[in-house]
Amino acid sequence: MERKLGFIFDHDKCIICNACVDACNKAYGNLNWRSLIVMPYGESKTALSIACNHCDNPTCMKVCPANAIEKNDMGIVRIREDKCIGCGFCTWACPYEALKFNDMGIMTKCNFCYDRLVGGKGIPYCVEACPTGALSFGWIEKGEANVDYLPPSDITKPRIVIKQPEAKESIRANVTHTKREDNYLGLLAFTIGSEFILGYSLLKLPFWGIISALILIVSLLFSVNHAKRTDRFYRVIYNLKTSWLSREVLFSSLAILFYLLSIVNPLFYYLALLSLTIGVISSIMIYMLKARPSWYKADTPISFVGSIFTMSLPLGYYFTHNILFIIPLILILAIEIASNHTKFRLGFNAVSIVISLISIFIPEIIIISEIINIISEVEHRMEFYEKVIYYGLPKV
Repeated sequence: MERKLGFIFDHDKCIICNACVDACNKAYGNLNWRSLIVMPYGESKTALSIACNHCDNPTCMKVCPANAIEKNDMGIVRIREDKCIGCGFCTWACPYEALKFNDMGIMTKCNFCYDRLVGGKGIPYCVEACPTGALSFGWIEKGEANVDYLPPSDITKPRIVIKQPEAKESIRANVTHTKREDNYLGLLAFTIGSEFILGYSLLKLPFWGIISALILIVSLLFSVNHAKRTDRFYRVIYNLKTSWLSREVLFSSLAILFYLLSIVNPLFYYLALLSLTIGVISSIMIYMLKARPSWYKADTPISFVGSIFTMSLPLGYYFTHNILFIIPLILILAIEIASNHTKFRLGFNAVSIVISLISIFIPEIIIISEIINIISEVEHRMEFYEKVIYYGLPKV
């Protein structure tokens, strides 16, 4: 394996003085790029000094839609602050909580004191400040960070060498945590809105062209609010090569155009449907991140695909009274219950199944099922954003 720059940390040499953190914050304005985490260790304690690991598989760089993150030949992963749109998706993909917003809504992180290194001005401030040599850096072939008190190293392949304590004591710390995703309403509106429209237009329900275009425009504009630098939002489609967010925005935007054109020429319907299908698939893939275990599971695609049909099939039956809409509706509701059998999901979907069966005899009652399904999908998506289980730095 090619040698790249990486940090090296030796537990036995660390005296928990916090000099590394202080030096970093003094140099870069208290952005907290480096953390010193103190953990129980037998009858005593030990600490881990950690910042960005300049990973061999930098998932933050791959998901960035603006191409604002790059990795050079030395292995240093840097953020081009003039290109960042402040969407925060890189923080979703990083299991080490290495990325931090500054006051201008731009993402920042440890850059290995790049200017010092390439300018021959010195070594990283944190390394320079360490009085015992516990924190050092150098050219290493691969990282050695497969320890119980850090997230699984196979997610990003961090290029950090951790020299564990010589004493055979266990280090106790948790690396999975729960939090609420900030400012998620725009994301909820866009995902639910695009899924509903895909089902609505697939069934060619009344005024599908104009309704599809309007709902997509409103929900897409609402989702723009998630980016802190909306003045640069045009860059969101700059990384079609690896970013599912870039693909989602591009193809969903194309779908809007094709839906509008389909009002004049129905042949554009097929391009609209294809574009939005790719957009929704991209939406699903955005959330399939190993760094977030609560999202990286079968319920995510089942939920996203399921909502396409749970919110459109009842309307299809309402307008046509064709019983063939009821059978797949009941099946999909049952699959959603099986994939996520929380009390709320179980209760609402079970009631919707019963109402759907009754609607075979009283068709108009299916509109109640439609309302219940919308509530169920929105509530489930809110829980999706509000109870995020993620990998992060160890906590005692």
